[in-house]
Amino acid sequence: MRIAILGSVVLPVPPPRQGGTEWIAYYQAKGLADLGHEVILLAARGSLGGKYRLIEIGQGNKSIGAGRAGAESEEIEASRRLRKENVNLAEVMQKLIDLKDEYDVILNNMRGEAVFLPLTKMLEKPFINVMHLPLFPELAHLFEESKTHVVTISNAQRKGFSDLNYLATVYNCVDTEKYTFNPIPKGEYLLMLGTIGRHKNQGAAIRVAKKLGMKLYLSGKIRDEDYFEELKKEIDGKQIVWHKELEFYRKVEMYQNAKVFLFPIVWEEPFGLVMIEAMACGTPVVAFSNGAIPEVVVDGKTGFVIDSNNEVGMIEAVGKIGSIKRQDCRSHVMENFTVEKMVKGYEEALKKI
Repeated sequence: MRIAILGSVVLPVPPPRQGGTEWIAYYQAKGLADLGHEVILLAARGSLGGKYRLIEIGQGNKSIGAGRAGAESEEIEASRRLRKENVNLAEVMQKLIDLKDEYDVILNNMRGEAVFLPLTKMLEKPFINVMHLPLFPELAHLFEESKTHVVTISNAQRKGFSDLNYLATVYNCVDTEKYTFNPIPKGEYLLMLGTIGRHKNQGAAIRVAKKLGMKLYLSGKIRDEDYFEELKKEIDGKQIVWHKELEFYRKVEMYQNAKVFLFPIVWEEPFGLVMIEAMACGTPVVAFSNGAIPEVVVDGKTGFVIDSNNEVGMIEAVGKIGSIKRQDCRSHVMENFTVEKMVKGYEEALKKI
């Protein structure tokens, strides 16, 4: 097959630090190319090449009139980041036009998916959209009208939108050669990695840690500055420790030596890549049961799935974590969330087209 994969215009593929979608796009491109398919990867400048053809997007190092920013800087103009992203999406669209005779199908991982639909209709190219973020009514209506092929990363994503043209559910993956198993963790700490935002609910993790008298390590890029200012009042650098964004190998080490990974999310989580990263290293997960969590964590075997917002239940689950075998966490990942399994899932979905 000749496949154009749209990776990300926000971060390189794969990302230099933390990031989920970008790793999935990388493994799609690498895995499908390794299987013998002709792959073109369109992704942000700084992305990694391979057996596939890499088209880098973004002219940030060739900007014109950079010295004229003045009052138009991102700090003053709230919409500047969105506008920059739209510039890069426009560049992707132009590349799809220029290369139209070199691919037969488009596999999209980029947010802003709706902007591609009129173009792909004109190009008469099958467009498969991977839902890394939740569906919402306006987007679902557009997908329904355009009969867009949709790949979900969990079955939970389909809730409330049963009439779309679903091609497959393909679970995300973790590279089990990089996220290696550690049967005996060195630490007695709780861990939570992920974007800092109210929907991720780091505040609950802090409260759980304090009530248990345990150390908590937090890490992730800051999306919600106001929320982070609230959290900072509780971050003392001793019991509650903030690590900003972790370099890759430091992140793996943190997973390997954690006693428990906490995931008290309060939104409809599409998948939760950090959970399989933790379990691959042997660390059990305690999470609220929103979105895809019951599909990813086996309650009572690889961790505990707790009713949403039940912090008391989360505290009790951490107290029972000794009943979870770290090898079971690793085995669950090896059976369900490997790179090979995910790539095969995308190959089978594409074959339907």
